[in-house]
Amino acid sequence: MPDIFISHAQADFPLAEFLHRHMTQEGLSVYLATVSMQPGEHWMPAIMENLRSSTWVLCLASRSACASRWVMQEMGVAIGTNKKLVPIVWDQSPEALPGWMCQYQAVNLGGVGQQEAMAAIGRIAETIKAEKQKGLFILGLLVAGLALFGK
Repeated sequence: MPDIFISHAQADFPLAEFLHRHMTQEGLSVYLATVSMQPGEHWMPAIMENLRSSTWVLCLASRSACASRWVMQEMGVAIGTNKKLVPIVWDQSPEALPGWMCQYQAVNLGGVGQQEAMAAIGRIAETIKAEKQKGLFILGLLVAGLALFGK
């Protein structure tokens, strides 16, 4: 089960690949279809399964992505399954996103330098890792409680 699912338009693949590499280096499990799929794999079921099983969805919300029916389909599944959605914008303002996407706090990389962009991506990774640790801690407490209760 991936921690992160990256949704993007084909035109945004270089940024998607960069995010995949950075988040993986941070110790997170990341699904990026063009990198994660095996040759011959049936793409739509694999994409939908990984989207449904992820906790976070990073949507590279460029103009191209917002015009892509595939990205919009993935966002519908993400919202319908209560994923933690982070729109990442750079070639349009967060206010230009579709109305339903404006409800999610976007990360705006438009006009920022490389260091600022890296810091923003690092903050996303840290947020996801902190939440993952919190979830593992709670799971550990539940398991410990069940073990004590079972005795």
